[in-house]
Amino acid sequence: MIDGWTHASEHYVAVFACYEVNGSLKTPLLSVALLLNEANNDLSAESHLDFLATMLPRDFGVHLVQCRFIVGDICSVNRRLATLMEESLVGCASHRLNLAVQDDLAVREDDLAAVLVLMIKLRTLTESAKRR
Repeated sequence: MIDGWTHASEHYVAVFACYEVNGSLKTPLLSVALLLNEANNDLSAESHLDFLATMLPRDFGVHLVQCRFIVGDICSVNRRLATLMEESLVGCASHRLNLAVQDDLAVREDDLAAVLVLMIKLRTLTESAKRR
């Protein structure tokens, strides 16, 4: 399982293992690291692949060929990474849900803005009533 994010102009990548022991799912955190350690690194799938190909054998004695699938956001980098690794990408369900909710909320933007204005007014009225 892989997830990346950027904070303060630094890009991090988290890697979890996913496996089963006696019918129980295990997902230990393997790494949280800066992806851009070298001057020639970028945020491409190839850089992610290089990171995994170096980190897994160095830290865990595991090689990429032992990976059977990738779990992550369905972004273009992860899709390309899965293609490079010749493995399936299992799209993250919470990411798909978030995308669906954002699409649904986008068509209701005017209604949501009106509710926000109303809630601010109600909060002000409630606070005013408490002070009387």
